[in-house]
Amino acid sequence: MNAGNDDMNYVFVLGIMPRSGTHYLRNLLCLHPECVESALPEDGLVARSNILMNYVTANYQGWEYVGDLPEIEANELLAEELGQGVLSFLKKARCRAIERNVLPPAMHGLKQGAKYMIAKTPLVNNLKNFFSLFPKEKLLVLVRDGRSIVESNNVSFGVNREEAIREWATAARHIFNMKKKWDAEGRQFLIVKYEELYQNTDREMKNILTFLGLDADKYDFDKALNVPVVGSSVFKRNGGEVHWNPVEKTSEFNPINRSAGWTRWQHERFNWLAENELTLFGYEPVKFKRGGLFIGLRNHACDFMYAVRLWSRRFRKLTYFVVKRLKLHFKNSNKGS
Repeated sequence: MNAGNDDMNYVFVLGIMPRSGTHYLRNLLCLHPECVESALPEDGLVARSNILMNYVTANYQGWEYVGDLPEIEANELLAEELGQGVLSFLKKARCRAIERNVLPPAMHGLKQGAKYMIAKTPLVNNLKNFFSLFPKEKLLVLVRDGRSIVESNNVSFGVNREEAIREWATAARHIFNMKKKWDAEGRQFLIVKYEELYQNTDREMKNILTFLGLDADKYDFDKALNVPVVGSSVFKRNGGEVHWNPVEKTSEFNPINRSAGWTRWQHERFNWLAENELTLFGYEPVKFKRGGLFIGLRNHACDFMYAVRLWSRRFRKLTYFVVKRLKLHFKNSNKGS
């Protein structure tokens, strides 16, 4: 690959939240000879883009206040140019990684004449900013059954299931709302379901390649069916932490329905918090016929306890901030006297 290729375009792979399978989708894409990986395994560039958009807004408001605002859509232009700077950074970062021979181990080598660089992040924070910054780039949003994500986060990193359910539901609503907006605007994005990608790899990859304008005849579908597993909680290193070294997939490996061992209460709690979001993407909730009143009361009690813990954390943070400011104030006062 000519890392400085001026014709390079970008595909951003954003996952609904960690454990959604962005490594898997990225590695599948890079089996195509016209796709290469970014030098940054997970860049977070869209997730932190609120900083750039706040800069755009502050400037626009300043121009508007003093009347220096010609009819040139200056805010849109500034956002797009900032986005071009981000893309230039990705290109130069890969050039530097090649020069210094510090490419991530998972990279599939250097490819000549690549059309796309694949940038990925398992977050959809600030998804709304994507096309303001990158109006000409392609976006793949990877969703996965929230129950599997919740369980995988709990097993992999010890994330509290309650927190994970709420995070997944919030992200799912954000994706769905942006989908409605972008459909109306005719934006270049595609929502990919992890389960479909894993169970019907040939079909889903053909759809993705068509969306990206890539020749499916150049794609190694046989290799795609046996692409190594990266980052799965199933292959923890000696039962310890999750690692990102490629592991050969075995016939026993099955990442679908990670919540198969859940209790009734775990399903009921998930349904209470995220059933609507689950059905938005075509997933079927696990339903039970009896115990509605008791389950409802228990869920209300859990909601109350969650609110208590949330406000307790906020109070502790506020107390810490106030104490810190007071100490700084008295320290400065003593210096002045």
